[in-house]
Amino acid sequence: MNMKNRLESFIRGWFPKEPKLPRDKLKMAESKVSKTKPWWWKPLWIVTLLATIVSGVAGFFLLDVSLARAVGGVALSFLGIGFAYYIRVRPSIRVNRALYILLGITPIGFVLWIIWAISGIGRWVTQTAGPGQSLLISWIVCYGIGALIGDWIGKRRNYILPMTP
Repeated sequence: MNMKNRLESFIRGWFPKEPKLPRDKLKMAESKVSKTKPWWWKPLWIVTLLATIVSGVAGFFLLDVSLARAVGGVALSFLGIGFAYYIRVRPSIRVNRALYILLGITPIGFVLWIIWAISGIGRWVTQTAGPGQSLLISWIVCYGIGALIGDWIGKRRNYILPMTP
Protein backbone atom coordinates (compact mmCIF):
# COMPACT_ATOMS: atom_id res chain seq x y z
CA MET A 1 0.00 0.00 0.00
CA ASN A 2 1.57 3.28 -0.99
CA MET A 3 1.83 6.30 1.24
CA LYS A 4 -1.08 8.17 -0.36
CA ASN A 5 -3.51 5.28 0.22
CA ARG A 6 -2.35 4.88 3.83
CA LEU A 7 -2.82 8.59 4.52
CA GLU A 8 -6.22 8.59 2.85
CA SER A 9 -7.44 5.58 4.84
CA PHE A 10 -6.15 7.13 8.07
CA ILE A 11 -7.93 10.42 7.43
CA ARG A 12 -11.17 8.74 6.38
CA GLY A 13 -11.34 7.08 9.79
CA TRP A 14 -12.06 10.47 11.38
CA PHE A 15 -14.90 11.58 9.13
CA PRO A 16 -18.54 10.68 9.77
CA LYS A 17 -19.60 7.40 8.24
CA GLU A 18 -23.18 8.60 7.67
CA PRO A 19 -23.06 12.39 7.30
CA LYS A 20 -26.78 12.89 6.59
CA LEU A 21 -28.33 11.55 9.78
CA PRO A 22 -31.16 13.54 11.36
CA ARG A 23 -29.84 15.83 14.08
CA ASP A 24 -32.33 14.72 16.72
CA LYS A 25 -31.60 10.99 16.47
CA LEU A 26 -28.31 9.44 17.34
CA LYS A 27 -27.65 6.11 15.76
CA MET A 28 -25.10 3.57 16.77
CA ALA A 29 -25.95 0.76 14.42
CA GLU A 30 -22.33 -0.14 13.82
CA SER A 31 -21.90 -1.54 17.34
CA LYS A 32 -25.14 -3.52 17.40
CA VAL A 33 -24.22 -5.59 14.36
CA SER A 34 -21.90 -8.42 15.25
CA LYS A 35 -18.82 -8.14 13.09
CA THR A 36 -16.11 -10.69 12.83
CA LYS A 37 -13.11 -9.60 14.78
CA PRO A 38 -9.60 -9.97 13.36
CA TRP A 39 -7.68 -13.13 14.23
CA TRP A 40 -5.28 -11.21 16.50
CA TRP A 41 -8.03 -9.71 18.67
CA LYS A 42 -8.00 -12.28 21.51
CA PRO A 43 -4.20 -12.75 21.60
CA LEU A 44 -3.81 -8.97 21.80
CA TRP A 45 -5.56 -8.79 25.16
CA ILE A 46 -3.81 -11.89 26.49
CA VAL A 47 -0.36 -10.58 25.51
CA THR A 48 -1.20 -7.18 27.01
CA LEU A 49 -2.11 -8.75 30.36
CA LEU A 50 0.96 -11.00 30.37
CA ALA A 51 3.26 -8.10 29.46
CA THR A 52 1.82 -6.10 32.35
CA ILE A 53 2.48 -8.92 34.80
CA VAL A 54 6.01 -9.47 33.46
CA SER A 55 6.83 -5.78 33.71
CA GLY A 56 5.60 -5.70 37.32
CA VAL A 57 7.71 -8.73 38.27
CA ALA A 58 10.75 -7.36 36.39
CA GLY A 59 10.35 -4.02 38.13
CA PHE A 60 10.28 -5.69 41.53
CA PHE A 61 13.25 -8.03 41.00
CA LEU A 62 15.48 -6.11 38.60
CA LEU A 63 14.79 -2.43 39.19
CA ASP A 64 14.54 -2.50 42.99
CA VAL A 65 10.94 -1.26 43.05
CA SER A 66 9.07 -1.84 46.29
CA LEU A 67 6.45 -4.59 46.33
CA ALA A 68 3.64 -2.14 47.07
CA ARG A 69 4.57 0.03 44.07
CA ALA A 70 4.91 -2.97 41.76
CA VAL A 71 1.53 -4.40 42.79
CA GLY A 72 -0.09 -0.97 42.64
CA GLY A 73 1.29 -0.34 39.15
CA VAL A 74 0.08 -3.71 37.90
CA ALA A 75 -3.35 -3.13 39.46
CA LEU A 76 -3.68 0.32 37.85
CA SER A 77 -2.55 -1.15 34.54
CA PHE A 78 -5.20 -3.87 34.85
CA LEU A 79 -7.85 -1.20 35.47
CA GLY A 80 -6.71 0.68 32.35
CA ILE A 81 -6.68 -2.50 30.26
CA GLY A 82 -10.15 -3.41 31.53
CA PHE A 83 -11.47 0.02 30.59
CA ALA A 84 -9.85 -0.19 27.14
CA TYR A 85 -11.36 -3.66 26.63
CA TYR A 86 -14.78 -2.40 27.70
CA ILE A 87 -14.84 0.57 25.32
CA ARG A 88 -13.68 -1.58 22.40
CA VAL A 89 -15.86 -4.66 22.99
CA ARG A 90 -19.05 -3.15 24.44
CA PRO A 91 -19.34 0.32 22.92
CA SER A 92 -22.24 2.53 23.94
CA ILE A 93 -23.21 6.06 23.05
CA ARG A 94 -22.81 7.23 26.65
CA VAL A 95 -19.26 5.92 27.06
CA ASN A 96 -18.22 7.06 23.59
CA ARG A 97 -19.61 10.54 24.26
CA ALA A 98 -17.63 10.74 27.49
CA LEU A 99 -14.50 9.67 25.61
CA TYR A 100 -15.01 12.31 22.93
CA ILE A 101 -15.48 14.96 25.61
CA LEU A 102 -12.30 13.83 27.41
CA LEU A 103 -10.39 13.77 24.15
CA GLY A 104 -11.60 17.31 23.50
CA ILE A 105 -10.58 18.48 26.96
CA THR A 106 -7.12 16.97 26.93
CA PRO A 107 -5.43 18.09 23.70
CA ILE A 108 -7.76 20.86 22.48
CA GLY A 109 -8.32 22.43 25.90
CA PHE A 110 -4.60 22.32 26.66
CA VAL A 111 -3.73 24.01 23.36
CA LEU A 112 -6.37 26.68 24.04
CA TRP A 113 -4.90 27.17 27.52
CA ILE A 114 -1.40 27.67 26.04
CA ILE A 115 -2.80 30.16 23.50
CA TRP A 116 -4.61 31.93 26.37
CA ALA A 117 -1.31 32.27 28.24
CA ILE A 118 0.77 33.38 25.25
CA SER A 119 -1.77 35.86 23.84
CA GLY A 120 -1.75 38.15 26.86
CA ILE A 121 -5.33 37.45 27.93
CA GLY A 122 -4.00 35.50 30.89
CA ARG A 123 -1.84 38.41 32.05
CA TRP A 124 -4.77 40.85 31.75
CA VAL A 125 -7.11 38.53 33.71
CA THR A 126 -4.40 37.98 36.35
CA GLN A 127 -3.94 41.72 36.83
CA THR A 128 -7.72 42.20 37.01
CA ALA A 129 -8.84 39.26 39.15
CA GLY A 130 -5.71 37.94 40.83
CA PRO A 131 -3.59 34.83 40.24
CA GLY A 132 -5.84 32.16 41.78
CA GLN A 133 -9.02 33.37 40.15
CA SER A 134 -7.20 33.86 36.83
CA LEU A 135 -6.03 30.25 36.84
CA LEU A 136 -9.52 29.01 37.66
CA ILE A 137 -11.12 31.19 34.96
CA SER A 138 -8.59 30.06 32.35
CA TRP A 139 -9.20 26.39 33.17
CA ILE A 140 -12.97 26.77 33.04
CA VAL A 141 -12.95 28.71 29.76
CA CYS A 142 -10.27 26.75 27.87
CA TYR A 143 -11.16 23.25 29.00
CA GLY A 144 -14.89 24.01 28.74
CA ILE A 145 -14.46 25.07 25.12
CA GLY A 146 -12.30 21.97 24.55
CA ALA A 147 -15.09 19.77 25.96
CA LEU A 148 -17.68 21.44 23.71
CA ILE A 149 -15.45 20.96 20.66
CA GLY A 150 -14.89 17.30 21.58
CA ASP A 151 -18.62 16.75 21.98
CA TRP A 152 -19.26 18.49 18.64
CA ILE A 153 -16.72 16.23 16.90
CA GLY A 154 -18.34 13.19 18.51
CA LYS A 155 -21.80 14.30 17.43
CA ARG A 156 -20.58 14.72 13.86
CA ARG A 157 -19.24 11.14 13.98
CA ASN A 158 -22.41 9.81 15.67
CA TYR A 159 -20.23 8.95 18.69
CA ILE A 160 -18.56 6.08 16.84
CA LEU A 161 -14.88 5.75 17.70
CA PRO A 162 -12.37 5.47 14.86
CA MET A 163 -11.22 1.97 13.96
CA THR A 164 -14.03 0.36 15.95
CA PRO A 165 -14.13 -3.34 15.13
